[in-house]
Amino acid sequence: TYKIGGLIPIIVVFDQNVSVTGTPRIKLETGTTDQYANYASGSANDTLVFSYTVVSGDTTADLDYTSTSALELNSGTIKDASGNVATLTLASPGASGSLGANKAIVIDGNVPTVSSVTSTKTNGTYTIGETIPISVTFNQTVNVTGTPQLTLETGGSTDAVIDYSSGTGTAVLIFNYVIGTGQKSSDLDYGSTSALALNSGTIKDASGNSATLTLATPGESGSLGANKAIEVKGAYATSVSSTSSDGTYKIGGLIPI
Repeated sequence: TYKIGGLIPIIVVFDQNVSVTGTPRIKLETGTTDQYANYASGSANDTLVFSYTVVSGDTTADLDYTSTSALELNSGTIKDASGNVATLTLASPGASGSLGANKAIVIDGNVPTVSSVTSTKTNGTYTIGETIPISVTFNQTVNVTGTPQLTLETGGSTDAVIDYSSGTGTAVLIFNYVIGTGQKSSDLDYGSTSALALNSGTIKDASGNSATLTLATPGESGSLGANKAIEVKGAYATSVSSTSSDGTYKIGGLIPI
């Protein structure tokens, strides 16, 4: 299996030596958008090498070209030593002699993306010391290394940066938020679309494609704020005083605190 950025040489063997001018190419079947492997080397030999680099969105369970006419001159030439133009017809895709028959190459150009952020916690109000698990769901299974982090909007300079807790090998990653002193929010959400950070870790799919970490805009569909109604009250006393004048008070004196 090859991920985005993978370089795959495609080898086309002729029955005799051929010379190449220009940049012939082979059209490959790579899903929604087919890609070309461009001629790279081999002129004056019977074996020509075409180069294909996997890009985002490419996908196939068994890489092959699109048809028997997939080899194109692309304004170039392929000729033998006598100047005879080569016949470019290929074996049918999947048939003997084809790329699909000769090799088992899987292309995975699907990048993991975040589809939703929510919590298993019931909607309601929570206070200091309570734990709120935050679930970040991807569109496919991901593997995690290190300790990625998610920043929650919890008031002024007291935003909560919470660490990844569990979920590697699944599509749902859990970040546990413990409400701290002074933190508050009328509708808990993360701080921005870039609130999910690797923190020197990694989040990748099984093929090794790095996940796109962009989140839905806070408050919009798919965001934590849109999916849940969680109020955070981490308030604390900043001062204790009285409206009574300084002085001495006897039994029965009323002192408001």
